[in-house]
Amino acid sequence: MKASPSVLVALVALAGTGVLVRSQPARAADGPAIELASPPEGASAWSRACSFRHPACVHAAPGTAPSFVLEALASVDRAWDTLTGALDVPPPAAGAGGVWDAYLVDGVEGGAETLPEARDPVGRVDRAASFALLDRHTFPGCALDRAAARAVARGSIWAEVPATDVGTGRAEAEMLARLAVVCPGDDDDWVFQSEPERTLVDPAWPAFDRGASTFFDWLDATFGAAPGALLVGTWALAATATPPAATRWSGAPTGFDVLGVSLKGALGTDSSLDDVFTAFAVQRGTAFPPVRLAWNIPWPAKARRFASPVPVAPTGASYVLVGVAGAPARAKLRVEVAWEDFGRMRWSVVKLDAQGHAMADVAVTSLRLGTSASITLEPLDGVDRVLVVGVDVGSTEHPFDPAQGWWEPHGWLLTVEGE
Repeated sequence: MKASPSVLVALVALAGTGVLVRSQPARAADGPAIELASPPEGASAWSRACSFRHPACVHAAPGTAPSFVLEALASVDRAWDTLTGALDVPPPAAGAGGVWDAYLVDGVEGGAETLPEARDPVGRVDRAASFALLDRHTFPGCALDRAAARAVARGSIWAEVPATDVGTGRAEAEMLARLAVVCPGDDDDWVFQSEPERTLVDPAWPAFDRGASTFFDWLDATFGAAPGALLVGTWALAATATPPAATRWSGAPTGFDVLGVSLKGALGTDSSLDDVFTAFAVQRGTAFPPVRLAWNIPWPAKARRFASPVPVAPTGASYVLVGVAGAPARAKLRVEVAWEDFGRMRWSVVKLDAQGHAMADVAVTSLRLGTSASITLEPLDGVDRVLVVGVDVGSTEHPFDPAQGWWEPHGWLLTVEGE
Protein backbone atom coordinates (compact mmCIF):
# COMPACT_ATOMS: atom_id res chain seq x y z
CA MET A 1 0.00 0.00 0.00
CA LYS A 2 1.31 3.43 -0.89
CA ALA A 3 0.94 6.41 1.41
CA SER A 4 -0.42 9.70 0.13
CA PRO A 5 2.34 12.31 -0.39
CA SER A 6 1.16 14.40 2.53
CA VAL A 7 -1.72 14.74 4.90
CA LEU A 8 -0.94 18.40 5.42
CA VAL A 9 -3.13 19.42 2.47
CA ALA A 10 -6.03 17.56 4.04
CA LEU A 11 -5.33 19.20 7.38
CA VAL A 12 -5.37 22.67 5.86
CA ALA A 13 -8.57 21.93 3.93
CA LEU A 14 -10.33 20.61 7.00
CA ALA A 15 -9.16 23.59 9.03
CA GLY A 16 -10.75 25.92 6.51
CA THR A 17 -14.11 24.18 6.45
CA GLY A 18 -14.47 23.23 10.11
CA VAL A 19 -15.84 19.85 9.01
CA LEU A 20 -13.68 17.98 11.46
CA VAL A 21 -15.00 19.66 14.59
CA ARG A 22 -18.65 19.40 13.51
CA SER A 23 -18.25 15.72 12.64
CA GLN A 24 -17.19 14.65 16.12
CA PRO A 25 -19.63 12.43 18.05
CA ALA A 26 -20.94 13.53 21.41
CA ARG A 27 -18.72 12.43 24.27
CA ALA A 28 -20.04 11.05 27.54
CA ALA A 29 -16.87 12.12 29.35
CA ASP A 30 -14.87 15.32 29.44
CA GLY A 31 -11.19 15.69 28.80
CA PRO A 32 -8.33 15.86 31.31
CA ALA A 33 -8.74 17.70 34.60
CA ILE A 34 -7.76 21.37 34.60
CA GLU A 35 -4.97 21.41 37.18
CA LEU A 36 -3.06 24.69 37.22
CA ALA A 37 0.29 24.80 39.01
CA SER A 38 2.35 27.46 40.77
CA PRO A 39 6.10 28.09 40.54
CA PRO A 40 8.29 26.66 43.31
CA GLU A 41 7.84 28.32 46.68
CA GLY A 42 10.16 31.28 47.12
CA ALA A 43 11.16 31.31 43.44
CA SER A 44 10.45 35.05 43.15
CA ALA A 45 13.60 35.65 45.22
CA TRP A 46 15.84 33.31 43.22
CA SER A 47 18.56 34.62 40.96
CA ARG A 48 17.68 34.54 37.28
CA ALA A 49 19.12 34.96 33.81
CA CYS A 50 17.01 36.08 30.85
CA SER A 51 17.43 35.66 27.13
CA PHE A 52 18.27 38.57 24.82
CA ARG A 53 16.58 36.76 21.92
CA HIS A 54 13.40 35.24 23.35
CA PRO A 55 10.87 36.04 26.10
CA ALA A 56 12.34 33.40 28.40
CA CYS A 57 14.11 33.41 31.77
CA VAL A 58 15.86 30.75 33.82
CA HIS A 59 15.53 30.90 37.63
CA ALA A 60 18.04 29.08 39.85
CA ALA A 61 17.29 27.49 43.20
CA PRO A 62 19.80 28.49 45.89
CA GLY A 63 23.06 26.63 45.56
CA THR A 64 22.93 26.30 41.77
CA ALA A 65 26.27 26.91 40.08
CA PRO A 66 26.20 30.16 38.05
CA SER A 67 27.82 28.37 35.14
CA PHE A 68 24.94 25.88 35.02
CA VAL A 69 22.39 28.72 34.94
CA LEU A 70 24.07 30.07 31.82
CA GLU A 71 24.28 26.58 30.31
CA ALA A 72 20.55 26.08 30.90
CA LEU A 73 19.65 29.45 29.41
CA ALA A 74 21.77 28.69 26.36
CA SER A 75 19.97 25.33 25.98
CA VAL A 76 16.57 27.04 26.20
CA ASP A 77 17.67 29.57 23.58
CA ARG A 78 18.87 26.84 21.21
CA ALA A 79 15.66 24.86 21.68
CA TRP A 80 13.52 27.95 21.08
CA ASP A 81 15.51 28.85 17.97
CA THR A 82 15.12 25.41 16.41
CA LEU A 83 11.54 24.65 17.40
CA THR A 84 10.01 28.01 16.48
CA GLY A 85 12.39 28.58 13.58
CA ALA A 86 13.34 25.56 11.51
CA LEU A 87 10.38 23.45 12.71
CA ASP A 88 7.84 26.32 12.75
CA VAL A 89 6.35 25.25 16.09
CA PRO A 90 4.31 27.95 17.90
CA PRO A 91 6.13 29.30 20.98
CA PRO A 92 5.00 28.66 24.54
CA ALA A 93 2.65 31.22 26.06
CA ALA A 94 4.28 33.60 28.54
CA GLY A 95 3.12 33.82 32.13
CA ALA A 96 1.98 36.84 34.13
CA GLY A 97 5.42 38.45 33.98
CA GLY A 98 5.41 38.52 30.19
CA VAL A 99 8.09 35.82 29.88
CA TRP A 100 8.20 32.03 29.85
CA ASP A 101 9.99 30.83 32.97
CA ALA A 102 12.13 27.75 33.61
CA TYR A 103 13.10 26.87 37.18
CA LEU A 104 16.25 24.89 37.99
CA VAL A 105 15.38 22.46 40.78
CA ASP A 106 16.16 18.93 41.98
CA GLY A 107 14.45 15.63 41.25
CA VAL A 108 12.65 16.28 37.94
CA GLU A 109 11.79 12.93 36.33
CA GLY A 110 13.30 12.73 32.85
CA GLY A 111 15.11 16.04 33.35
CA ALA A 112 12.23 18.35 32.42
CA GLU A 113 8.56 18.94 33.13
CA THR A 114 6.30 21.71 31.91
CA LEU A 115 3.16 22.66 33.84
CA PRO A 116 0.19 24.91 33.04
CA GLU A 117 0.09 28.12 35.06
CA ALA A 118 -2.99 29.98 33.85
CA ARG A 119 -5.76 29.75 31.25
CA ASP A 120 -6.25 32.45 28.65
CA PRO A 121 -9.37 34.26 29.96
CA VAL A 122 -10.35 35.96 26.70
CA GLY A 123 -9.36 33.64 23.83
CA ARG A 124 -11.98 31.98 21.63
CA VAL A 125 -10.18 28.65 21.99
CA ASP A 126 -8.33 27.09 24.88
CA ARG A 127 -4.80 28.30 25.56
CA ALA A 128 -2.64 27.98 28.66
CA ALA A 129 0.46 29.77 29.84
CA SER A 130 3.06 27.48 31.36
CA PHE A 131 6.40 27.25 33.11
CA ALA A 132 9.08 24.58 33.15
CA LEU A 133 11.02 22.70 35.79
CA LEU A 134 14.52 21.63 34.71
CA ASP A 135 16.63 19.28 36.79
CA ARG A 136 19.78 21.16 37.74
CA HIS A 137 21.78 17.94 37.90
CA THR A 138 21.31 17.22 34.19
CA PHE A 139 24.67 16.92 32.48
CA PRO A 140 25.36 19.99 30.28
CA GLY A 141 25.50 19.22 26.59
CA CYS A 142 23.19 16.95 24.66
CA ALA A 143 21.21 15.79 27.71
CA LEU A 144 20.49 19.35 28.86
CA ASP A 145 19.71 20.48 25.31
CA ARG A 146 17.20 17.62 24.91
CA ALA A 147 15.57 18.36 28.27
CA ALA A 148 15.23 22.05 27.41
CA ALA A 149 13.78 21.21 24.00
CA ARG A 150 11.28 18.84 25.62
CA ALA A 151 10.27 21.60 28.05
CA VAL A 152 9.81 24.23 25.34
CA ALA A 153 7.89 21.83 23.09
CA ARG A 154 5.54 20.87 25.95
CA GLY A 155 5.01 24.58 26.56
CA SER A 156 3.93 24.92 22.94
CA ILE A 157 1.39 22.12 23.42
CA TRP A 158 -0.03 23.84 26.49
CA ALA A 159 -0.31 27.03 24.46
CA GLU A 160 -2.03 25.46 21.43
CA VAL A 161 -3.93 22.38 22.66
CA PRO A 162 -4.03 22.33 26.49
CA ALA A 163 -6.79 19.68 26.42
CA THR A 164 -4.25 17.15 25.14
CA ASP A 165 -4.03 14.14 27.46
CA VAL A 166 -0.89 13.78 29.56
CA GLY A 167 0.50 10.76 27.72
CA THR A 168 0.10 12.22 24.24
CA GLY A 169 1.52 15.54 25.41
CA ARG A 170 4.66 13.85 26.69
CA ALA A 171 5.10 11.75 23.55
CA GLU A 172 4.59 14.67 21.17
CA ALA A 173 6.94 16.92 23.15
CA GLU A 174 9.61 14.21 23.07
CA MET A 175 9.12 13.71 19.34
CA LEU A 176 9.71 17.43 18.67
CA ALA A 177 12.66 17.46 21.09
CA ARG A 178 14.26 14.60 19.16
CA LEU A 179 13.87 16.54 15.94
CA ALA A 180 15.44 19.61 17.54
CA VAL A 181 18.27 17.81 19.38
CA VAL A 182 19.84 14.59 18.13
CA CYS A 183 21.49 12.63 20.95
CA PRO A 184 23.25 9.25 20.68
CA GLY A 185 20.93 6.51 21.93
CA ASP A 186 17.50 6.89 23.48
CA ASP A 187 17.01 4.61 26.47
CA ASP A 188 13.27 5.24 26.55
CA ASP A 189 12.93 3.40 23.24
CA TRP A 190 13.81 0.19 25.09
CA VAL A 191 11.06 0.92 27.62
CA PHE A 192 8.51 1.46 24.85
CA GLN A 193 9.49 -1.71 22.99
CA SER A 194 9.42 -3.77 26.19
CA GLU A 195 5.65 -3.29 26.67
CA PRO A 196 4.07 -3.48 23.19
CA GLU A 197 0.67 -4.59 24.52
CA ARG A 198 0.16 -1.23 26.24
CA THR A 199 -1.78 1.54 24.55
CA LEU A 200 0.49 3.85 22.56
CA VAL A 201 0.41 6.51 25.28
CA ASP A 202 0.12 5.76 28.98
CA PRO A 203 0.02 8.66 31.48
CA ALA A 204 1.05 6.33 34.31
CA TRP A 205 4.54 5.81 32.88
CA PRO A 206 6.49 8.91 31.71
CA ALA A 207 9.43 6.94 30.30
CA PHE A 208 7.06 4.83 28.20
CA ASP A 209 5.42 7.98 26.83
CA ARG A 210 8.78 9.43 25.86
CA GLY A 211 9.51 6.20 24.00
CA ALA A 212 6.08 6.45 22.38
CA SER A 213 7.39 9.48 20.52
CA THR A 214 8.44 6.77 18.05
CA PHE A 215 4.80 6.52 16.94
CA PHE A 216 4.39 10.25 16.32
CA ASP A 217 7.78 10.43 14.62
CA TRP A 218 6.69 7.60 12.30
CA LEU A 219 3.41 9.38 11.57
CA ASP A 220 5.20 12.61 10.79
CA ALA A 221 7.85 10.98 8.60
CA THR A 222 5.28 8.87 6.73
CA PHE A 223 2.55 11.43 6.12
CA GLY A 224 3.92 14.90 6.83
CA ALA A 225 5.11 17.41 4.25
CA ALA A 226 8.03 18.55 6.42
CA PRO A 227 9.49 17.60 9.82
CA GLY A 228 6.97 18.43 12.52
CA ALA A 229 4.35 19.67 10.04
CA LEU A 230 1.79 16.94 10.62
CA LEU A 231 1.95 17.40 14.39
CA VAL A 232 1.51 21.17 14.23
CA GLY A 233 -1.29 20.76 11.68
CA THR A 234 -3.04 18.33 14.00
CA TRP A 235 -2.91 20.87 16.82
CA ALA A 236 -4.61 23.45 14.61
CA LEU A 237 -7.58 21.10 14.16
CA ALA A 238 -7.71 19.83 17.73
CA ALA A 239 -8.44 23.21 19.30
CA THR A 240 -11.08 23.10 22.05
CA ALA A 241 -13.31 25.67 23.72
CA THR A 242 -13.84 24.90 27.40
CA PRO A 243 -16.39 26.90 29.44
CA PRO A 244 -14.69 29.27 31.94
CA ALA A 245 -16.13 27.58 35.03
CA ALA A 246 -15.32 24.03 33.91
CA THR A 247 -13.03 21.85 35.99
CA ARG A 248 -12.06 19.63 33.04
CA TRP A 249 -10.98 20.52 29.53
CA SER A 250 -13.41 19.83 26.71
CA GLY A 251 -13.15 16.22 25.60
CA ALA A 252 -13.35 16.68 21.82
CA PRO A 253 -11.82 16.87 19.38
CA THR A 254 -8.69 14.99 20.39
CA GLY A 255 -5.60 14.61 18.24
CA PHE A 256 -6.68 11.04 17.52
CA ASP A 257 -10.04 12.37 16.27
CA VAL A 258 -8.14 14.60 13.86
CA LEU A 259 -5.98 11.72 12.68
CA GLY A 260 -9.05 9.52 12.22
CA VAL A 261 -10.55 11.98 9.73
CA SER A 262 -7.37 13.26 8.09
CA LEU A 263 -5.80 9.85 7.44
CA LYS A 264 -8.81 8.29 5.74
CA GLY A 265 -7.54 6.88 2.46
CA ALA A 266 -3.92 7.67 3.31
CA LEU A 267 -2.84 4.01 2.92
CA GLY A 268 -5.05 3.13 -0.01
CA THR A 269 -8.70 3.18 -0.99
CA ASP A 270 -11.04 2.78 2.00
CA SER A 271 -8.14 2.68 4.45
CA SER A 272 -8.68 4.20 7.89
CA LEU A 273 -6.88 4.96 11.13
CA ASP A 274 -7.10 1.22 11.87
CA ASP A 275 -4.78 0.60 8.94
CA VAL A 276 -2.40 3.27 10.22
CA PHE A 277 -2.19 1.61 13.64
CA THR A 278 -1.59 -1.73 11.92
CA ALA A 279 1.11 -0.37 9.62
CA PHE A 280 2.93 1.17 12.58
CA ALA A 281 2.70 -2.07 14.56
CA VAL A 282 4.30 -3.99 11.69
CA GLN A 283 7.05 -1.38 11.42
CA ARG A 284 7.56 -1.50 15.19
CA GLY A 285 7.93 -5.28 15.08
CA THR A 286 10.88 -5.11 12.70
CA ALA A 287 12.59 -2.05 14.23
CA PHE A 288 15.45 -1.60 16.66
CA PRO A 289 15.39 -1.89 19.63
CA PRO A 290 13.66 -5.24 19.13
CA VAL A 291 10.11 -5.53 20.40
CA ARG A 292 9.30 -7.98 23.19
CA LEU A 293 7.74 -11.18 21.87
CA ALA A 294 4.66 -12.83 23.32
CA TRP A 295 5.95 -16.18 22.03
CA ASN A 296 8.99 -17.46 20.11
CA ILE A 297 8.00 -20.74 18.44
CA PRO A 298 10.11 -23.24 16.46
CA TRP A 299 8.66 -24.68 13.26
CA PRO A 300 5.31 -26.28 14.26
CA ALA A 301 5.39 -29.68 12.58
CA LYS A 302 2.14 -30.36 14.42
CA ALA A 303 -0.61 -27.91 15.31
CA ARG A 304 0.25 -25.85 18.38
CA ARG A 305 -1.99 -23.42 20.24
CA PHE A 306 -0.90 -20.38 22.26
CA ALA A 307 -2.81 -17.91 24.42
CA SER A 308 -1.83 -14.29 24.87
CA PRO A 309 0.37 -14.00 27.99
CA VAL A 310 -0.61 -10.33 28.25
CA PRO A 311 -3.94 -8.97 26.93
CA VAL A 312 -3.70 -6.22 24.34
CA ALA A 313 -4.99 -2.71 25.02
CA PRO A 314 -6.37 -0.49 22.22
CA THR A 315 -3.55 0.67 19.88
CA GLY A 316 -1.22 -1.92 21.47
CA ALA A 317 0.09 -5.02 19.72
CA SER A 318 1.25 -8.59 20.32
CA TYR A 319 4.12 -10.27 18.46
CA VAL A 320 4.70 -13.99 17.88
CA LEU A 321 7.79 -15.24 16.04
CA VAL A 322 7.58 -18.58 14.23
CA GLY A 323 10.83 -20.18 13.04
CA VAL A 324 10.95 -21.81 9.61
CA ALA A 325 14.15 -23.80 10.18
CA GLY A 326 13.38 -27.50 9.83
CA ALA A 327 10.39 -26.98 7.55
CA PRO A 328 10.19 -29.41 4.62
CA ALA A 329 10.47 -28.25 1.00
CA ARG A 330 7.42 -26.38 -0.31
CA ALA A 331 6.06 -26.11 3.22
CA LYS A 332 3.12 -23.90 4.13
CA LEU A 333 2.22 -22.28 7.44
CA ARG A 334 -1.37 -22.27 8.63
CA VAL A 335 -2.24 -19.42 11.03
CA GLU A 336 -5.57 -19.25 12.84
CA VAL A 337 -6.42 -16.70 15.50
CA ALA A 338 -9.44 -15.84 17.63
CA TRP A 339 -9.92 -13.00 20.10
CA GLU A 340 -12.39 -11.71 22.69
CA ASP A 341 -15.65 -9.92 21.92
CA PHE A 342 -15.87 -6.09 22.03
CA GLY A 343 -12.33 -5.70 20.78
CA ARG A 344 -11.42 -5.06 17.16
CA MET A 345 -8.16 -6.66 16.09
CA ARG A 346 -6.11 -6.58 12.91
CA TRP A 347 -3.56 -9.28 12.10
CA SER A 348 -0.60 -9.41 9.73
CA VAL A 349 2.12 -11.96 9.01
CA VAL A 350 5.56 -10.72 8.01
CA LYS A 351 8.10 -12.89 6.20
CA LEU A 352 11.61 -12.23 7.51
CA ASP A 353 14.96 -13.19 6.04
CA ALA A 354 17.96 -14.42 8.04
CA GLN A 355 18.99 -10.84 8.83
CA GLY A 356 15.53 -10.02 10.19
CA HIS A 357 14.58 -7.81 7.24
CA ALA A 358 10.96 -7.86 6.08
CA MET A 359 10.50 -9.67 2.76
CA ALA A 360 6.72 -9.35 2.59
CA ASP A 361 3.84 -8.18 4.79
CA VAL A 362 0.59 -10.08 4.31
CA ALA A 363 -2.68 -8.93 5.92
CA VAL A 364 -4.89 -11.59 7.50
CA THR A 365 -8.36 -10.52 6.44
CA SER A 366 -11.33 -10.62 8.78
CA LEU A 367 -14.73 -9.02 9.21
CA ARG A 368 -14.69 -5.57 10.81
CA LEU A 369 -16.55 -6.79 13.91
CA GLY A 370 -15.39 -10.39 13.64
CA THR A 371 -13.47 -12.25 16.31
CA SER A 372 -11.47 -14.69 14.21
CA ALA A 373 -9.19 -14.80 11.17
CA SER A 374 -7.02 -17.31 9.35
CA ILE A 375 -4.50 -17.60 6.53
CA THR A 376 -2.26 -20.19 4.88
CA LEU A 377 1.10 -18.60 4.18
CA GLU A 378 3.08 -19.70 1.12
CA PRO A 379 5.60 -19.85 -0.42
CA LEU A 380 8.25 -19.86 2.30
CA ASP A 381 11.28 -20.03 -0.01
CA GLY A 382 14.11 -17.96 1.48
CA VAL A 383 12.06 -17.17 4.61
CA ASP A 384 13.91 -17.61 7.89
CA ARG A 385 11.14 -16.60 10.31
CA VAL A 386 7.55 -15.45 10.26
CA LEU A 387 6.38 -12.64 12.54
CA VAL A 388 2.71 -12.72 13.44
CA VAL A 389 1.47 -9.25 14.47
CA GLY A 390 -1.86 -8.69 16.21
CA VAL A 391 -3.06 -5.11 16.77
CA ASP A 392 -5.98 -4.02 18.93
CA VAL A 393 -7.40 -1.13 16.90
CA GLY A 394 -10.02 -0.16 19.47
CA SER A 395 -13.33 -0.95 21.07
CA THR A 396 -16.42 -1.90 19.08
CA GLU A 397 -18.40 0.58 21.20
CA HIS A 398 -16.49 3.87 21.32
CA PRO A 399 -13.49 5.62 19.70
CA PHE A 400 -10.08 5.50 21.30
CA ASP A 401 -9.63 8.39 23.74
CA PRO A 402 -6.41 8.38 25.77
CA ALA A 403 -7.72 11.18 28.00
CA GLN A 404 -10.02 8.73 29.77
CA GLY A 405 -7.07 6.95 31.36
CA TRP A 406 -8.46 3.42 31.08
CA TRP A 407 -8.63 0.91 28.28
CA GLU A 408 -10.15 -2.55 28.19
CA PRO A 409 -7.51 -5.03 26.95
CA HIS A 410 -8.40 -8.21 25.10
CA GLY A 411 -6.85 -11.66 24.93
CA TRP A 412 -6.32 -13.87 21.89
CA LEU A 413 -5.75 -17.52 21.01
CA LEU A 414 -3.32 -18.40 18.21
CA THR A 415 -2.99 -21.76 16.41
CA VAL A 416 -0.07 -22.40 14.04
CA GLU A 417 0.63 -25.53 12.02
CA GLY A 418 3.13 -26.47 9.36
CA GLU A 419 1.66 -28.06 6.25
